[in-house]
Amino acid sequence: MKSILVGIVGPSGSGKSTLCKTLVSESDKYEHIKLDNYFKDPETFPIMEGFKNWELPSNLKFGELIRDLETLKNGQEVHTKSFPNKKGAEAEPITLKPKQVILIEGFMLFKNPELRDMLDIKIYLDIPTEIMLERRAIRFGADHVNDYDTKVAIPEFLKYGITQKDDADYVVDASRKQLEVIQEVRRIIDSALNPKSPFNSIQDK
Repeated sequence: MKSILVGIVGPSGSGKSTLCKTLVSESDKYEHIKLDNYFKDPETFPIMEGFKNWELPSNLKFGELIRDLETLKNGQEVHTKSFPNKKGAEAEPITLKPKQVILIEGFMLFKNPELRDMLDIKIYLDIPTEIMLERRAIRFGADHVNDYDTKVAIPEFLKYGITQKDDADYVVDASRKQLEVIQEVRRIIDSALNPKSPFNSIQDK
């Protein structure tokens, strides 16, 4: 079985993780990899506007992710760990399996040229900054720091993140209802798996 690699990129709050989790729950053909699990030690991150800056491509272990993807494409399992991104959390073991479709999602996924070239499909989930702010506030709840969003997260994404739209094969409007976004991405992937089928002309029920 040949695996296809599908990269899902978009700003925080664009629904990357929800999209991937939904597809995985629908079919056993999907595996889901989070770029967030490839963060370096946060103690090495630079300071910006008084905050530790999590928004830089240099904070990520792209080489390790590339090796893991090559292993999966060779039909072998990968044994790795989660990144504990909450206070008090600990890394947990993760087993990644070589499936027909490997979904890799992350906010800076297309910034590494070698990784970008490995991807068979590149999808960018597009939302305006005001929705990004709203969704981050909901996601982080009591731990939400609005100053970090306005002084670090948004400026850095406008500098590094939004340019990835130019590298995408598909730009999907993720400000719509979640179901509509999932349906569109599902169509894109299924069309790649079955290029001779009339899938593109069939509307989801």
